[in-house]
Parts: sequence; C-alpha cells; structure tokens
Amino acid sequence: MSDEWRKFLANYPCKHYEKGQLIVCQDTSPTNCFFIKKGFVKTYVITAEGNEKPITFESKHDIFPVDTVFGHSEEAKYFYEAYTDCDIYQIPQGDYVQFMKDHPRVFSRLFHYLIGRTLDYHQHISSLEQAKAVDKLICALSMLVKRFGKQVAKSRAHMTLPLTQQDLANFLGLTRETTGTQLKALEREGILQYRRQKYVIHTERLQTLVEER
Repeated sequence: MSDEWRKFLANYPCKHYEKGQLIVCQDTSPTNCFFIKKGFVKTYVITAEGNEKPITFESKHDIFPVDTVFGHSEEAKYFYEAYTDCDIYQIPQGDYVQFMKDHPRVFSRLFHYLIGRTLDYHQHISSLEQAKAVDKLICALSMLVKRFGKQVAKSRAHMTLPLTQQDLANFLGLTRETTGTQLKALEREGILQYRRQKYVIHTERLQTLVEER
C-alpha cells in the first residue's frame, strides 16, 4: 500500500463489523465504497428457492461494490456480509473516484487488480461448467488457492479464507454431502488436508490434476 493511499484512507472512518453482519444489502444504493483493512467479506445472492449462493469472497485491500462505485449500476447487485470479523473503511464514492483520477499510479494498480478479479470470475464460471463434482471442486480449489493461498512450503499453501463446507458447496452448486465426499477423496489422493475450515493445498499435485482435466 502506497503512502499516498494511506494518507487518503486516514481521512475516513474504519468501522468494525461482526461476523455475519450485513454490510451492503442487494438492491440498495450505497453512497460509500468499502475498503477492507482486515477480514473477509462474502458476496452472495438469494436464489428463487430461498437459498444462499456465494458469488465471491473479498479480503484485505479489496474494494466493493465496484459496479456502483464507478457508476455502472445505481443499485448493489449482491449482498455483502462479514464472513469473519472485519475492519472496513467507508469512503464516499465521489471522493474515491476523484482520488483515482488524481493519482494515475494508484489507478494503474487498481486496473491490474480488477483484471485479476475478472480472471478469477472466469475460472469460477469454468468450475461451474464442469460436469463432474470432482472437476468442479478441483477447478474451484485451484482458483481459491491462487487468490487466498499463503505459501508454507515449496509446493504447499495454506488457504487463509476460512471456508465452510456448506459455503464451498453453495459456491459450486453441489450438496454439502457431495462436497464432503469429494474433499475426502482428494485428501486420500494427497491433494489437500483440511480440518475445521482450514485447508492446506499441495499446489503442484493440484495443478497436475487441473492440467490432466
């Protein structure tokens, strides 16, 4: 984070949100943009059947909702909820956009960040298009470990996102039971280890599976 960005953020309040607290409601018109200082935020919709469908997860230094911030939508398309306890800066949208216009280097970093997020969405779509549950899971884990992985050894990464099996299942359009079965199968193959929302991924083995498929 650059010094100029830190100085800019110092002008605005940083609010604490408890896990499970709603930050932005779908179909409302937020006047602020939100910048995560600490924690994880879940972005989701509610399906016609009343089920929660995660779209993505936001983490440290992410901003949301991007569509309303840059004027592509007047209303938020999704719900944004604190997935863990969070500290989040609230910045008036006009101030944020003007700062980006006045600081090309910061805007350039934002541009590359948005490209990365777009590629994440493409990989998520690819995972949803897979016919087999195991292939959906492999594609999703590959994307998630790239985005949230912290290297703990040469070919192992700890996923910092504390993802529940239910949210992983909802993320992929699978049942919790099917997701649990496939996770156990991948664990037996030495692809991952998981305990209580903590995942360690053997990245080279996972990448080999992705390439084989």
